Amino acid sequence: MPKFEREVEIDAPVEKVWEVMTDPNHWSEWFPGIESVTNVTAVAKEGQFEWTDEGKSGRGTIVDFEPHKRLEIVTQLGDDKDSHVFELKASGGFLGLGADETKVEYTLDTLMGGGILANFVAGGNPKDAIRVKKATHALRRLVESLTL
Repeated sequence: MPKFEREVEIDAPVEKVWEVMTDPNHWSEWFPGIESVTNVTAVAKEGQFEWTDEGKSGRGTIVDFEPHKRLEIVTQLGDDKDSHVFELKASGGFLGLGADETKVEYTLDTLMGGGILANFVAGGNPKDAIRVKKATHALRRLVESLTL
């Protein structure tokens, strides 16, 4: 299962970052591979939604939801599943005491089967690495634009 990881520092408190990350109205602005979201049952553990991207539609499930700490979403398009894990940590200020910034660690796991060869091929996939980079930068820009 190839994994792609990236972390970003956002100039906003954890509460604000969490608020934006868990608002489905903002997902199309930063979440990789999502142009629109519909039929959200709940933004909580086991919540589900439907999404579209480039004319294709898929389903998503929130598999882990720890407020202000961790969000894990599994998206599925046909047989292709991806796990998106976002971990948040307060940071900033003198020796971390100010906690006016947030570090977000994003891990994309392509949940690909196929053994060692498939993992080797997918592990070098620049498309997924770029998706992760773009998502973290888009999230940072969005949150910081909403906190000004």
